[in-house]
Amino acid sequence: MAISKKERSLSIWIGIAIGVALSSILVRYALQKKTAQTQDRPGNYKSLMCASDGSPFDEIPKQIHDKIPYGIVVYFENNQTIVDRNYTIYERSWIIESAGSFRSERLFVLIKQNSKSPNFKSEDKFFFHRASELYIMSGLGVKRKDIENNLDPEEYKIIGQNSKTQEWILQIKDFSPSGFRNSWQRLNGMNNLISKVDLIPWVSDR
Repeated sequence: MAISKKERSLSIWIGIAIGVALSSILVRYALQKKTAQTQDRPGNYKSLMCASDGSPFDEIPKQIHDKIPYGIVVYFENNQTIVDRNYTIYERSWIIESAGSFRSERLFVLIKQNSKSPNFKSEDKFFFHRASELYIMSGLGVKRKDIENNLDPEEYKIIGQNSKTQEWILQIKDFSPSGFRNSWQRLNGMNNLISKVDLIPWVSDR
């Protein structure tokens, strides 16, 4: 017995509705599973212990939690001081592995909290950057190979170029807070080859 055009259309719409419902269930399941896996990993927010070495870290501020709700704290550095003219800025830093629900890459984010108080306040400023990459601008007439020949290939690797600014994207192996600072100082000291070193901003996709 042949079905009418109206019945065929109804069957198609029922099939679509079932497909959407199943997809929604699978998405929720994937999210729940990913969240559970993150909560069980060393360095999860509730552990208050860094994944790298088990050292303690301060409770994650709301400003960070809102942008990276399921991250893993790899490194933490507390109470760095920056003297700027006549006042002091207090700074603490987290290196967090972003654990997005469908992200296959391991993305590490450097978060700096700057405060006028050593006790840190909710109104402090927060800065989010990529932790394992920097922008570097080559000097006049300097080629990529010139820079690579003066960097340890075990520690640094140029992985691409910003098409708009022509800056090279340099990957850093040691992206702990101290390692990041050392790289920053080393690269800035290569002023015969590198004219500028910049942090790469990180923007949440939430």
